[in-house]
Amino acid sequence: MLIIIFLDIVEIFKINYTYRMKRLLIIPIFLTILVTAFSQDLELFNRSMDDRLLMPELPIEMTIDEFQILSRDIKLLDITSGIAFPGYISFKAKEHSAAYIAIAVRSVGYIGAAFELYRYYDTGMKEPWSNEIDRNIMYGTIGLLLGSYIFDWLYGKTQLELKQEEIRYKYRQELLNQSSM
Repeated sequence: MLIIIFLDIVEIFKINYTYRMKRLLIIPIFLTILVTAFSQDLELFNRSMDDRLLMPELPIEMTIDEFQILSRDIKLLDITSGIAFPGYISFKAKEHSAAYIAIAVRSVGYIGAAFELYRYYDTGMKEPWSNEIDRNIMYGTIGLLLGSYIFDWLYGKTQLELKQEEIRYKYRQELLNQSSM
């Protein structure tokens, strides 16, 4: 399979630029779909059972939001879903303001990409992004798209883990009292 992909890439570089770019975009899209399809049970971050707080009986004061936060993990499927759905991981961590910020930043990135592609096809240039201003706009657009995804992933994961630790600390005394009975 790798040999076929390598030979395909070698053939791509022999063809013209626009066709080459279209073909190069197909490979990551195909790999993303393939990983997403088979990633439902895979965990990117290995955890031990001690990390999942096993409670024989839930404390009476625990709310449904606290229980939901304790039972959530960020898995590979969530990370790949965050590519297609901006703010997905922050919504899962119940950080709605950060999720809306990620949606807004990603929307600005999509608007910039659409603007540049429209200018490219409207002017009929033979070499895309040949002048410096277009290149800088496209680099900024790519930076916004990647930056919003990485922000959503890292911030959402960090906040979820912090909330889980706070909840565990809050109810640890009750759990210790229950286990000593």
